[in-house]
Amino acid sequence: MAWLKALVIGMGVLIVAGIGVVAVTLVNRMGGAPTASSSSTAGRIEMPQGAQILETHLDGGRIAVRYALPDGRMYLDVYEPNGKLVLKTELVEHK
Repeated sequence: MAWLKALVIGMGVLIVAGIGVVAVTLVNRMGGAPTASSSSTAGRIEMPQGAQILETHLDGGRIAVRYALPDGRMYLDVYEPNGKLVLKTELVEHK
């Protein structure tokens, strides 16, 4: 009879532990805990004062931004996903 009592107690402990694992999994999936792939790791792109964004393009994890300054100059910048500038090019018109 003692073995039956120990078996019932052991199964009760396993049920409580299983419910705890399910609860923790649900909280994590609902956004309760931040993950490594959260958007908080994304970079921020700083634009010059008064810049007007004319076009953006995503390619292979990089973003290209074409913008114009108030004085008429236009630029094409390429950024990594973390916001690091990879390439800065001043665009000129050929007449």
